[in-house]
Amino acid sequence: MSELYAIIPAYEPLPSLPELVMETLKITLLKGVVVVDDGSVKEGTAETFAEIEKIEGCILLRHPKNKGKGASMKTAFKYLLEKDENIIGAVTVDADGQHLPVDIEKVLSSFLEHQEDYVLGVRDFSTLEVKIPWRSRFGNNMTEKVFKFFTGTPLKDTQTGLRVYPRDFMMEALNIKPDRYEFELEALLRYYRCGMGIIRQVPITTVYEENNPSSHFNPIKDSIRIYAIFLKFIGASVISSIIDFVIFTIMILCLGSDRVVFGCSSIFLSLLTARIISCSVNFVLDKEAVFGSKGHWLRQSLLFFLLAIFLFTASYFGIRGLKHFGIHPIIAKILVEGTLFFLSFAFQNSVIFRSKGVFGKISNKS
Repeated sequence: MSELYAIIPAYEPLPSLPELVMETLKITLLKGVVVVDDGSVKEGTAETFAEIEKIEGCILLRHPKNKGKGASMKTAFKYLLEKDENIIGAVTVDADGQHLPVDIEKVLSSFLEHQEDYVLGVRDFSTLEVKIPWRSRFGNNMTEKVFKFFTGTPLKDTQTGLRVYPRDFMMEALNIKPDRYEFELEALLRYYRCGMGIIRQVPITTVYEENNPSSHFNPIKDSIRIYAIFLKFIGASVISSIIDFVIFTIMILCLGSDRVVFGCSSIFLSLLTARIISCSVNFVLDKEAVFGSKGHWLRQSLLFFLLAIFLFTASYFGIRGLKHFGIHPIIAKILVEGTLFFLSFAFQNSVIFRSKGVFGKISNKS
């Protein structure tokens, strides 16, 4: 029998949480509800969780201290995967009451039609009459734009907490390292690369409490954590570019820009040496630290090698061409490499480190 659960991570929730749990339990598609107390210490929360613990069909898990929303979700995933071998997925629901039971049922119904897909309940803040605080506008708008820029994937609500995780992705999500708000963004990136299915977007009712007093999102600290994920995309390229530039510069300064060494021009020899070393570093960093790819080493290294040849050729002729117009090779390299950087990233992101070739498929159907 295929079974679904709801997961509600809760840190110092409102007294209305027990009511939310009971309303969620009325959804016939669900086998049960798991609430995770993420180390709440605020006055009154003990009574709230004591009430929740008495609700039939609800499982209460506890963290001795606050670990973050992502850690709470992983605690629930691990518990359910070990407890129920028939589980096919779990829907995550925010504890602040912003997800209506009808919308929870809506995303679950969409999931049951496509059980390999990662389903998001997406909100439309433009329909609200209340004024949205800058921290929420900043978080949603900027993350949406940055995510689309780096992945080419147009998601309408990257920060929605209403999501259905397929069983296989629940297992994969246990390996996600971030434990706080950035977990959900990292989950989108991880699913994007694992190739398990498609990201399905389901429109839901936009419920927003003015000033959102129950939110624990810190607009500065948590935004830095979120965007730090994206910095990994360019960090490895920057490191390898620095290595490449330093080696090239040292060799050009030592050999000169117009000499012939071992039958090759000094520019060619300097560029080739720098590129071999930097590309080796870049490949390892991209595969392991940036993309976290589990793809085949041989296939990916061959593709990376072909990309490196293309970039090397383009760089060489680009530098020689600019030198012909009187631009010093070191300055020319900065101009050429800066242009090729974006091309290199796009190819790695779209071809080399994609697992199954089904990424970027986005559905807006419910």
